[in-house]
Amino acid sequence: MRAKARLAASAALVLALSACSAGPEQPLRGVLATPTDIHLDWTDGRPPVAGHMLEFATEEAGPYTVVDYLPTRVSSYRHPDLMPNTTFFYRLRAYRGPASRPARSEQPDGIRFTWTDTSTDEDGFLLEARRDNGTGYEPVAVLAPDVTGTTLATLPGERRASYRIRAFVLAEPSNVVRLTTGE
Repeated sequence: MRAKARLAASAALVLALSACSAGPEQPLRGVLATPTDIHLDWTDGRPPVAGHMLEFATEEAGPYTVVDYLPTRVSSYRHPDLMPNTTFFYRLRAYRGPASRPARSEQPDGIRFTWTDTSTDEDGFLLEARRDNGTGYEPVAVLAPDVTGTTLATLPGERRASYRIRAFVLAEPSNVVRLTTGE
């Protein structure tokens, strides 16, 4: 039991140190919410962004894996059910880019979207949807650079959603938060 308490205390100390130094240059903070759940939150004082890409790795140098692309109204994330006794590293990257309405054609199994790629330096495209009665757009598909079309398989209620395509450019990564899960 003492080993668990020491591990929890170590994770709390790492968290406290990173949370204390959080600021505009270090917007990302995290806490061990349960022994295997990590809660992250952030503030971003940079000029308006289109959203954030949250990434994690098990080594600080990476490779990093995308957890999610998050709209601007989201400023926290809970990463649940992680492997016990494992150190995780998190970083956040803002993204910017223009959004436009793609051409849309109904297909038997979904919706086909096409657009003209007018960007020369995009890191990729996000297909974003605002559900019927929704409050904002959320990414539903991530596409490679220079792609000009995709088909989205939809459920019946999703056909009434409003869609847009965003060419995005990623900003530099935020500070890295390091947390170790318990048992």
